[in-house]
Amino acid sequence: MRPARPNRRFQAALAVDKYVGPVLCALLVAVKPLLRRSRREPDDRPVEKILVIKMWGLGSLVLASPVLEELARRHPGARIDFVTLKENAAILDLYPRIGQRHMPDLGAGITGFVLQTLAMLRRIRRERYDLLLDLEFFTRFTAILSLLAGARRSHGFSAKGSRRGQLHDVPVPFNVYKHVTANFLALLRGRPLERVLPFDPEAAEVLPPLAVPAEAWPECRAILADDPAWREDRPTLVVNPNAGDMALERRWPADQVVALVDALTADDALNVVLSGSAGERAYVTELAGSLRRPERVVNLAGRVSLVQFIALLGQARVLVTNDSGPLHLAAAAGTSTVALFGPETPVLYRPLRSRPDQHHRVHYLGLPCSPCMFVHNNKVIDCWFAQARCMSGIDPERVHADVRRLLDGRGDSADVKPLRLVDR
Repeated sequence: MRPARPNRRFQAALAVDKYVGPVLCALLVAVKPLLRRSRREPDDRPVEKILVIKMWGLGSLVLASPVLEELARRHPGARIDFVTLKENAAILDLYPRIGQRHMPDLGAGITGFVLQTLAMLRRIRRERYDLLLDLEFFTRFTAILSLLAGARRSHGFSAKGSRRGQLHDVPVPFNVYKHVTANFLALLRGRPLERVLPFDPEAAEVLPPLAVPAEAWPECRAILADDPAWREDRPTLVVNPNAGDMALERRWPADQVVALVDALTADDALNVVLSGSAGERAYVTELAGSLRRPERVVNLAGRVSLVQFIALLGQARVLVTNDSGPLHLAAAAGTSTVALFGPETPVLYRPLRSRPDQHHRVHYLGLPCSPCMFVHNNKVIDCWFAQARCMSGIDPERVHADVRRLLDGRGDSADVKPLRLVDR
């Protein structure tokens, strides 16, 4: 199986942030008092314009959605605008609370991206935002953008040894022992050490549901109907063998995915759909070619839009996935999941619920070397082994048993928690 290539644009952006960012941060920290001197408006004015920044991570954008709800509750009538990469435009369309979108395109190259960012910064400064929330963990780029945006008050994460927090008016420590959504909500503090908002990751309806257009499912259904493996009268299970190209080590080995799908297709009463983006289609197609019964599997990779894929998740009974964006899309679509974690910890990224009847099963071995993927180093993995044993050690038979349990409705029993962590 050929390994997929990592995202070179993302790697280049990280390199610029790592080597150029500290110099710019040091300069801006020195001149920050001069930049802030002109803003003498009292802080007790009502908040009318809010800017939220989250550049990277489809799943993180979904996990940030409770912040939008809390902002709307605290500041009724305020306009909430968003800064993210252009590649995330489709997901923003599904959150009606978001007003204006500022979306530079990393695909334009470093020079094009810088020029677009400068033009965006001019537009942002004209808006004179009352509150800015920087949801990025430790990239220096967004901290620099936050200071130059000219907002009346900015909040962002800080860490020892990093100057990025010094660029914010309210620097908030990132807590690696709490869920990412709890950390996002902590940015709403008025002071760095103010008491954290109560947050229960197992509570029902934590995630706001995605506002998927009504036509998305009929469009997806028409594409599925053209596939000879699809049967309208069967329940649907989606398998996502991908993990995004930011950290390919999060992928479950292909032979174990094949073993799971072979076990699932032994039951002819089930629609099994393999998912993936257009860039992941070659990998998924090669994987599908290794199956015992490929004629019973729908390879949907690269054939539907993001919105159509979310509509499919909303119709599916279960999603089996690595730790990646589709896990959180399914959670927000109300679908139960079986999630496979290894390099990253489910303490930070466990799936949340948008419906009371949703159940999640998380497989995480908890090896001594895991997790090895941390937000404070931009999720750069340095695995001890040629293949991540935290993923290769996950047993397909145990995953299959959990899938069957959810398909059979046994996740509703009183003695089973909404989320079960498998730790061996």
